[in-house]
Amino acid sequence: MSIRKLAGLAAAFSLAVGLIGAGVSAQFTSQVSAQQKVNVGTFGCRITSATIGTISSDGSSVYYDAGVIASSALGNLPMDFTVASTGTIPVVLNIAATPVPLPFHDLLAPTAPVTLTTGTSQVYTAGISWTELNNSNLGQSASIAYVVNCTEVGANPLTTVSFSSVGNGQGVMPTDTFKGAGFLANAPLTIFMERAGSPTAYDLNLLGAHSADSSGSFSFSYPDDCTATPGGGPALHVDMPVVVWASDGTRSAIGSGVLPCGQY
Repeated sequence: MSIRKLAGLAAAFSLAVGLIGAGVSAQFTSQVSAQQKVNVGTFGCRITSATIGTISSDGSSVYYDAGVIASSALGNLPMDFTVASTGTIPVVLNIAATPVPLPFHDLLAPTAPVTLTTGTSQVYTAGISWTELNNSNLGQSASIAYVVNCTEVGANPLTTVSFSSVGNGQGVMPTDTFKGAGFLANAPLTIFMERAGSPTAYDLNLLGAHSADSSGSFSFSYPDDCTATPGGGPALHVDMPVVVWASDGTRSAIGSGVLPCGQY
């Protein structure tokens, strides 16, 4: 091979090496992907059992009637109920109770909030006690309802809901007043009123939508018909314990009172 041909081949080889160095070459490539699945946990609590009394269908309350008391001696009718977390997110549990008239008393001592985690539960000893009775107590009755309310751990403290109802004793239905504070400003509210012992809970949303004002408060009133269900029917002429529950989706609260249907 002549020197001229060797020089030409050397020049071509140098050019090829230069092109490879400049990035003109075959390349191996690979593409990978990563996936991350996020599951939002579940949240809730409910009354799972009670030694006596009637648990509501949604597990939010238990109703207990003292029944017929056949002796004037002081006494008590205790009962236990269990509240369990039903989700995977820890909850802060609070208990509210409807008031009982004197000389009856609630056996459940004031309870501090309790934190429940997945699969845990809390047992409460409750019920009704009474002092010695006399003729003025004949025909008197007592019942109580306990209601559970759960919020997220670390959430804002429970707000306040109040309930009052006034009857005039002259055959006119009483007027109920509901007030609350500490909710999110202008937030739509879900509000329920449950009458202890009634066949069904009374859903106040049936009366129209409600919402908090710019300060996070609400107040409204309406004339009550004292019937057992929102569908109407004959009025019940006995006082009924009431529990009120309100929520703006972030903060929730409970309150209690008495509907004085026995005044007319």
